[in-house]
Amino acid sequence: MINQPSYSTRPTLRVDLDAIKANYTALKNKVGAAKIGASVKADAYGLGAVPVGRALYGAGCRIFFVATAGEGKLLREGVGPNAAIYVLNGPAPRDKGVLLGAKLKPVINSIEQARFWASVSNEVNEPPYTAIHIDTGMNRLGLNAEELTELSRDKKLWKSLNPEWVMSHLACAPDASNPMNKAQLAAFRKAAAQLPLTPLSLANTAGIYLGKPYHFQMVRPGIGLFGGAATTKPDQEVSRPVVSLLAPVLQVKYIKAGETVGYNATFTAPRDMRIAIVGAGYADGVPVAQSNKGTAIMHDMEVPIVGRVSMDLTILDVTEARLTVETGGVALFRGAHLETESQIGDTLNYELLVRLGQRCRRDYWKPKKEDA
Repeated sequence: MINQPSYSTRPTLRVDLDAIKANYTALKNKVGAAKIGASVKADAYGLGAVPVGRALYGAGCRIFFVATAGEGKLLREGVGPNAAIYVLNGPAPRDKGVLLGAKLKPVINSIEQARFWASVSNEVNEPPYTAIHIDTGMNRLGLNAEELTELSRDKKLWKSLNPEWVMSHLACAPDASNPMNKAQLAAFRKAAAQLPLTPLSLANTAGIYLGKPYHFQMVRPGIGLFGGAATTKPDQEVSRPVVSLLAPVLQVKYIKAGETVGYNATFTAPRDMRIAIVGAGYADGVPVAQSNKGTAIMHDMEVPIVGRVSMDLTILDVTEARLTVETGGVALFRGAHLETESQIGDTLNYELLVRLGQRCRRDYWKPKKEDA
């Protein structure tokens, strides 16, 4: 009987929960007494909000931010009743039941949201606390100057909202030299001074590296928890890689010089080559943009992607691979190469994480002692 390797055609997404905990601790050590509110929106940047939320809770995190009420409900079921979960997109009429039922805290982004949530709060015995979001120049969500003035003058509305935090969001924090950072900091301080004394929050991961003036009473890291670089100077950052996409080798072929590879024949072999077809494509998070210019890791060596990345498959040039490449082996994407992959694909590390496919088998991995 032929001894066949045991493998699956399904790609594996390996998430190192210990690395997430270590990143949380490392970022916390940079901000002193400031609290950390973990941004786990978009299913914890594609890594799984429930297992990631539980890991962060185990590391001491008690404040979480999600984008929608539905995300908050799922996270509540995972982390239990003692965590504060804020919904960044704010309250809306159809989300009322979910917000109240899951004890979620809406972030108030406009006077319209403020009045709606005040009316909801006045109908229930124990309304959730809120956070007030001020737009300091990003022109995304948040109260503008006129709305802020209106809220500051309406004491009854403020009391009905019962805010725990006043917050804003930095637009250009990755570049410490960008003048917009200081402009937003000054605008935030000026805006907060119009409101009753309330704890403040401004910094995302990149904002943490701008220094203590940006930390206030809470920072809200996201990408730094999940191993991605947040600034234009990643060497200063304390996060370590969290996620790897492991694609099984499904077939190894030898092709002749002049033969083409993949859809639209976008690659022509310049010489006789050995190629490996691996079971992960753009449905699993390998972007089409990496066709003919991205790489994967096999046996600790970079191997080029050749041909167009397809929905389920990617083709690799393994001609120069030092060790034998055979069916059942694996090719690694992401990992310590997340930033390189994002640069090659002309995209963001954030996008590469959130686009990881749902059909991947999730392996919430903890290293063995000898691997640590």
